[in-house]
Amino acid sequence: MASESPISIYATSQIDNYLTHISFPTLKYPKPTSETIQTNAKDALEYLTALQQHHICAVPFENLSLHYSTHRKLSLDKDDLYEKIVGAGNRRGGYCMENNLFFGTMLRSLGFDVVNIGGKVYGSHGASGWSHQIILLSLSSTTYAIDVGFGAPGPTHPMPLIHNQISKWGATDAEIRLTYQEPTSPMVQAGIWNYEYRNSPESVWKKKYCFTQTEFHPADFAVMNLSTSTSPTSCFTYTLLTVRFISGASSNSHTLNITGLLILVDKTVKRRVHGKTEVIAEFKTEDERVEALKRYFSIELSRKEREAIKGTCAEVSAVELGLGV
Repeated sequence: MASESPISIYATSQIDNYLTHISFPTLKYPKPTSETIQTNAKDALEYLTALQQHHICAVPFENLSLHYSTHRKLSLDKDDLYEKIVGAGNRRGGYCMENNLFFGTMLRSLGFDVVNIGGKVYGSHGASGWSHQIILLSLSSTTYAIDVGFGAPGPTHPMPLIHNQISKWGATDAEIRLTYQEPTSPMVQAGIWNYEYRNSPESVWKKKYCFTQTEFHPADFAVMNLSTSTSPTSCFTYTLLTVRFISGASSNSHTLNITGLLILVDKTVKRRVHGKTEVIAEFKTEDERVEALKRYFSIELSRKEREAIKGTCAEVSAVELGLGV
């Protein structure tokens, strides 16, 4: 698969540190090689599924650096991403392009055949511009879509590019699928894949995002990242988000049962488990939100980071809450 630049991979020590960081059961799942990936697709897919689940339960979807920093920038450099997510040791993550570029590079470093592609997120007015990133992975002549950077309710396992193949989202009633949409013009060769989610088999399917099988390169993501992280119309620039997947007890100590999500949006933390949502924390001050990040997501911000949000629209302030102080 063609690339504009030399393939970037992580060193063996970085891979090992990452696997430790996400509490990956390496005894049950030894690191694959390029040879074993091709000769034993079943085990490779099991490894991929376990890796994706451990990642989303350990590495949050978040945009804190756009608010709790003086630079308010997000780097897509592979070494910067490694330092932020693993090296610094403070349980940070990132938004879609950060998480999926990091995870895609990690998969490539493990010997998997990976391509990064762009996506469009569905909202109330249809699909957005290019603002999301997904990973395509080839395994035994089957192409899978992998996404560890969508937050709620993103996929919890690799999804084969097969139209309308329904699978469980996790250990809940929720279901997910990919549907294929043929191109609307004979001049266009490739159609669109839609990622869809529903809360239960009785619920209505909702389109969450779409993508095509067109490879994107670092320069493409640089443009997307600049727009998504700086545009005043991008929710990431005025809304503070942190999402982490929750795993429940399993009869197999190496298997994760994804049961729900922890979601922090601005001044509220919600826990969604087995389809039921409850508010577990609300903030009246910045100190309370900083404490919630530490308590629920194990993220501890430095004094400099805490100071950086003061005076911005994302700050929790008494004035915004109408307390008159």
